[in-house]
Amino acid sequence: MQGILFTLAQDFLQYLEAERGRSRLTTSSYGSDLRLFFTHLEADGQADEAASVNLQNARSWIVQMHRRGLSSNSVARRVCALKSFARFLHDQGHLELDGLARLQCPTRERTLPTYLTQEELKRLLDAALQQRCAYGAFRDYAMVSVLVFTGIRRGELLRLRVSDADLGECTLRVTKGKGNKTRIVPLVAEVCQAIQDWLTFRRTRGHDHLFTTTRGNRIHPSRMQTIWRCILERSGVTRPGVTLHTLRHSMATLLLQSGRADLVAIQHLLGHSRLDTTGIYLHVVPGQLRGAVEAHPLAAARGPANSAGSA
Repeated sequence: MQGILFTLAQDFLQYLEAERGRSRLTTSSYGSDLRLFFTHLEADGQADEAASVNLQNARSWIVQMHRRGLSSNSVARRVCALKSFARFLHDQGHLELDGLARLQCPTRERTLPTYLTQEELKRLLDAALQQRCAYGAFRDYAMVSVLVFTGIRRGELLRLRVSDADLGECTLRVTKGKGNKTRIVPLVAEVCQAIQDWLTFRRTRGHDHLFTTTRGNRIHPSRMQTIWRCILERSGVTRPGVTLHTLRHSMATLLLQSGRADLVAIQHLLGHSRLDTTGIYLHVVPGQLRGAVEAHPLAAARGPANSAGSA
């Protein structure tokens, strides 16, 4: 469908990026979801007009997605995109919202994120250095170190500039993350050294992206995936579902389990706008529950139960 709705959708996506500051990844996802809705309208014989974005057609689309076996998370994301589009049409005077604004999105399934152990992370760091080419070895080690110790996203890593790394202050400026926000992330000495070592190999080009290919060009996401697959294979970490984003989950989980960082601190490190997003890292293994209970200060002060005087 390339008619009126398609044109309105393009206006909506431009609005999201230009005025709401949404990332290209987000706008691309919204655009994909809306195209699926338009395809549903076309197959259902609905008119190519703003009025077709209504409660009845939205419910029909939800039923179709559930019948196709889509997960609740996928359905919820697509419905949220549609509702945002409908609000835009309403604000622009193209649509009366009717009951669509009150349509409830399906409940999202909250799954515990996969995270790696300290030993597995060390194996990944070692694997990044296991290369014949020093250029690739120092670059990959620096990239994995940044991901493991800071928990930044893949896109944030690839957008880093040389000037973002203040090795004197041991900080990293992370820009244009979700919501186009900027945050300062502290670096441990090991990461500063890894970046410093890499900079001695980095070739000077007409840009200042921190991490580059062997030809000195910017690393694109597809190339980063290839680099990651090679590192993961050399590491011997065979756990299913391990991705670059797993390093972010691992960093947050290990910090919480160490007891040296609270949820609010980790929220700021990860760049989450809402604390409940960070709260997913509060999962613990059963053995930790016993330790948490036994660490209660009253239990420690009271001493063993059998030390009390007999009646």
